[in-house]
Amino acid sequence: MGGEGSNSIPNVDPDYQRLPSFIKVFHQERCKDDMRLPPEFVAIHGYDLPFDCRLVWPNGVRYTVRILKLSNGFFFSSGWREFVRATNVIHGDHLTFTLVDVGVFNVKRFDSATHCPPQGDVDVVVDDDEADCYSPDIDMSDDYVPSDIESDTTVDEDYADDSGALSIDGNPTFVIELTQTNIDRSIEIPLCFWNRHIPMGAIKAGVCLVTEGGMWRCTLKHSSRKIWVKHGWAQFKHEHNLVEGVRCHFELVDALLVQFYVWFDHP
Repeated sequence: MGGEGSNSIPNVDPDYQRLPSFIKVFHQERCKDDMRLPPEFVAIHGYDLPFDCRLVWPNGVRYTVRILKLSNGFFFSSGWREFVRATNVIHGDHLTFTLVDVGVFNVKRFDSATHCPPQGDVDVVVDDDEADCYSPDIDMSDDYVPSDIESDTTVDEDYADDSGALSIDGNPTFVIELTQTNIDRSIEIPLCFWNRHIPMGAIKAGVCLVTEGGMWRCTLKHSSRKIWVKHGWAQFKHEHNLVEGVRCHFELVDALLVQFYVWFDHP
């Protein structure tokens, strides 16, 4: 065991340490409506940023903010006020922003009094009210009320012990053999798959289903035991002519943006 002054390498991801980042102290007057990005950061990385960026909170919840690119600086503008309100950022909080992908920042808060991240920032509130979760939305045509009957969902053989799947065996994948219920209503995403590979807070942002024909955005609903597609499945199945018996492979190609590449085995 290395003592003081040891040259042992800490157990951290060296690639993450090299990612572009900056820190800002939140000021309740100057930063309540927008926030200026540091000029030094903008000079190196700013012009590669898209207008619409995502801020990812420690619990996985993502917030969309628009960058206003002006001659006197770049600002998080539209969506910033909603981000501040939703995360309860207060005067004096220190916020770190790490650019982990194109237009995607991991954000972490340090309390000005304790100098530590508040424990509540990593907590995810899961709706345990089954009745409310399953109640249909009469204004939408593709709502789904899942039952307690097991669906015909499997995972690839390497899923049983895939702690290193992302870096060794490829991207984690689950498979659904469509039933008539899936055709008439919707599909469920295996909760164990989501818990292992995707932050629970990302449920609120939905998923992207990508095929050779394009990309479809789907919104999700969840309870303490299930995750299912609430809106978007009807259009997806119609445009791909999906019928009972088709095996749909869902390959998680981006856990941060929650994108699945989907391909089909027809009977």
